[in-house]
Amino acid sequence: MRSRLFYIARAVALIVGYLTLFALCLFFTRPYKMAVSYPFQLIGVWFAVFACIWRTVRCTSRMRISWGLLSSAIFLWAIGLSLAAWEDLTRNSMQIDAGVSDLIYLLYGVPILLAISLPTEQPHVALFPWLDGVQVLMTACLIYITLFSALPFMHQTPQPISASLLQTTYNVENFVFAGFVTLRLLARPGDAEARRFYQILAAFLWTYAFCAALYNYITIAFQEQTGPYDLLVVFPFLLVVVCALLPQPQQSASVDAATGGLLTSFIDNASPILYTYTLLAFGIAVTRTHFGWAVSAIVVALVVYGARSIMLQNRFIRSQYELRQARDQLEVISLRDSLTGVANRRCFDQILAVEWDRAARLGRPLSLLLIDIDYFKSLNDQYGHPYGDQCLTEVAGALRSALTRSSDLLARYGGEEFSAILVDTELQDAEMVAARMQSAVRALSIRNETSLGQFVTISAGVATCIASQNSSSAALIQASDRALYKAKQRGRNRIEIGSIADVAPAGEF
Repeated sequence: MRSRLFYIARAVALIVGYLTLFALCLFFTRPYKMAVSYPFQLIGVWFAVFACIWRTVRCTSRMRISWGLLSSAIFLWAIGLSLAAWEDLTRNSMQIDAGVSDLIYLLYGVPILLAISLPTEQPHVALFPWLDGVQVLMTACLIYITLFSALPFMHQTPQPISASLLQTTYNVENFVFAGFVTLRLLARPGDAEARRFYQILAAFLWTYAFCAALYNYITIAFQEQTGPYDLLVVFPFLLVVVCALLPQPQQSASVDAATGGLLTSFIDNASPILYTYTLLAFGIAVTRTHFGWAVSAIVVALVVYGARSIMLQNRFIRSQYELRQARDQLEVISLRDSLTGVANRRCFDQILAVEWDRAARLGRPLSLLLIDIDYFKSLNDQYGHPYGDQCLTEVAGALRSALTRSSDLLARYGGEEFSAILVDTELQDAEMVAARMQSAVRALSIRNETSLGQFVTISAGVATCIASQNSSSAALIQASDRALYKAKQRGRNRIEIGSIADVAPAGEF
């Protein structure tokens, strides 16, 4: 923090020193003040160009486009100033109407507007830069028409606008851009680097707008091109130099991002159409003098806006489709047991509730099987957990193969227990399914030396009932569980039948 304050103090001292030296040279070289003023202005502006380029190289790739556009804007302004200096110093021109340098001064606002219009999250749409390029070309033509009342690249005699109208045009451009960037800043971008960029851009544009308005008023009012007020020209660019070279502060962006809320989202999504609105305004402004170009500008703005909206809508629809696919895939994963691949307990509970309600409405039977791998703990202890996991996977496949209908569900109930929901199945048919499961598991011949033999076996509890709206599936689960417990008590490797009537009502345990 102390080093940062020291840097700011040193930078302020350099700006004050530069402006003081500038003012002293103007005072002591009055006969040659124009020849002295322009070098000071050019040094300050070109220094700002190089400072922005330096920041462009040093910043992250996300903000490189924004800083590059600001570098391009100040570069255009430096070219305009260099051209104005050449005209004034070599031709001794005192013309205050619009000239070529004024065209470049106004064109500097094109990359500024593009930088303001960029959304914080750049959409990766390849056609967007081309659409912006079309708008830039049309804007350049309209600026030329506004300044010279003639078409570019045509053999027409230019009729430059008056100095007062030129001054109004500058002021409108400068203050509108300053207002636009203030809206972006008020939205409080969540990214710290983006917020820093908009702070610098806002400080520059507001300073430039007021300094340019005051400078233009003085030069037109006093019919004088050079004087102490030339310090107003270089001051905004010296401010950019200081801000661009200032180290990036280390700050948390998450808190500020949360405070932006709806305003942040609205401004960030609306900012790309600022350029389109600007192009529409230019088109309307030249409607009386050049109706054809005005209509062309309006058509281009509407086409670009429509194309951008369609592509963003298609991108949104595609994103929603991919999001739904990912959600469905996650839902499938969340309902599957990761080891065996069959349904998990969560899926079992959901399907049982659905099938119970359906059976209750139709008055049809619903059967439930609870299956347990006999002496699974001894298998794990004797052969290891990897062998036990392989056993679970193979047994699950065998149990699933015994279910011949797609409406039936096999699920891993917990540990070495499995469950099967048999829709519209009588007790006799449920017993047959349990018997097929026993045969399928025995056919696997998975080694597990116990009192039952050398291979893995299963025990099953079967229960069937006619569902009703006044009962729940909990009774069916308890009946199947009691039947499975009975099968284990009677020696395992067997099938037992459970009865709903044997289940005690809730609260009697």
